[in-house]
Amino acid sequence: MGISHDYHSTGRSRRGGPGGVIRFAGAVAGILLVSFAITAILEHGQAQPEELPTVTANGTAQNILAPLPMQGAADSTTDSAVSGEENAAADGTPAVTLEQFGPARQTAGAYSVKAYDSSVIRQPASGQVDLSYFSDAAFLGDSLTVGFSDYKINLGGALICGYTGVGPDAIVNRSAVKSSVRGEEIALDVLAAAQPKKLYILLGTNTLTTVGAADRFLAYYGQMLDVLRQTLGEDCVIYVESIPPVRPEAAAEKPGLASDIIRSVNEQLALLAADKGCVYLDLWETLADGEGNLKEVLAAPDGVHFSAGNGYGAWVTYLRNHAKYSADNAWTPGSAYAG
Repeated sequence: MGISHDYHSTGRSRRGGPGGVIRFAGAVAGILLVSFAITAILEHGQAQPEELPTVTANGTAQNILAPLPMQGAADSTTDSAVSGEENAAADGTPAVTLEQFGPARQTAGAYSVKAYDSSVIRQPASGQVDLSYFSDAAFLGDSLTVGFSDYKINLGGALICGYTGVGPDAIVNRSAVKSSVRGEEIALDVLAAAQPKKLYILLGTNTLTTVGAADRFLAYYGQMLDVLRQTLGEDCVIYVESIPPVRPEAAAEKPGLASDIIRSVNEQLALLAADKGCVYLDLWETLADGEGNLKEVLAAPDGVHFSAGNGYGAWVTYLRNHAKYSADNAWTPGSAYAG
């Protein structure tokens, strides 16, 4: 009888075993359900019974979060999303607009592109170089450059190649020009013999006195830069200086020197300088007043040339403050980069 009792007890235990497993799985599913419900309340502020996650028989939670609508999906919501309109999916869920999710689409004409002009090409101000910086430099130009010699402006021993009435065509064509210091010469030959490490060019005032001369001037200017580069090599830093403004009375007599015309030519000079690997110096930053005229305090009586004191002083100071950076530059004590 004892054996029979043990058999039946064991049988009942075995029959009860699977039921215990089922009850245990149900308890686990209940715990998971409560856990997901708490999470939903914390995330959404309150429980939404109809949106509570469901748990399948294998313990996988479903319907926890609705997927975000795909940006750029091929449906009617894409275009209106660009304009910021509220869209809704089939179940009423608001769609995410492009302004909220990724960059907004732009339409033609709704934006502007800044031109690559003199304001971004010009050499910025930096530390001031000592006058000895110009000891291996040369200055090529017209009567404005002649003033360095005539007024004995201190440029640290720079070579002055100033020729009254000259333009870029005379340099390209190897025309004979007259220096107030050395007499008649060929400018390219003088520069080739000197091999300066820096070359400052200021040409255009004499060439642009009449309206319509700009195209020819710019064509020769580009050829001149090419010839100078071949003559002086890649190690020479070539500075292209903007054509200075003039006084209004001078522009009235020589309409080709009107402020708007010179501005336009200078924009082309800036592009030429950038294209030819030269440094562009915008002299208007220091020489022009608010109306685009040469500052009266800097002008000579003719309204075109510079006064010996203020005019050339402002020019030289600008050149010293806008040298291309090099660790080998001789910097004025106390200025940026000075050792």
